[in-house]
Amino acid sequence: MSKKLSNSLVGNAGEFYVCAELSRRGYLALITPKNNPLFDIVAAAPDGKKTAYVQVKTRSVGNTIGWKFGKDITIRENNRNFFVVLVNLQEDGLSEFYVYKHDELADIVDGNYKDYLAKPKQDGSKRKDVSFRWHDERDFTKKDRNRLNNWTPIDRLVGK
Repeated sequence: MSKKLSNSLVGNAGEFYVCAELSRRGYLALITPKNNPLFDIVAAAPDGKKTAYVQVKTRSVGNTIGWKFGKDITIRENNRNFFVVLVNLQEDGLSEFYVYKHDELADIVDGNYKDYLAKPKQDGSKRKDVSFRWHDERDFTKKDRNRLNNWTPIDRLVGK
């Protein structure tokens, strides 16, 4: 993966990696049709009685900072079955996964963005609101780092 991939291919790779990992963990994992506005994967227990909905956000190999989202990421969905998996593609193919309940990530990203807006620019002027949000690895807390390859929130919900 040393050559630069299009954003579409990076996103597809992340979805397939997450789907493969969920399948490996014993779930029926299905990628939804493209342009589904809320989630990318449905993961179900083999008996179909419990499901999780997963939005996947992927950062490319050359991205050493973090993940970029639309500002709608900060909208709480109030759905305990809804998760976001942040995928960090690696050159060797061993991707890293950070698993969040959607609303927990929404609160983190919203709080980080509000902190950013509250700090003046270097020239002292006020920052302008932009149409995107981000979650930089350099701002990770211990709790964020503990999410690395930790599928427990989905396991608890869907049935491990």
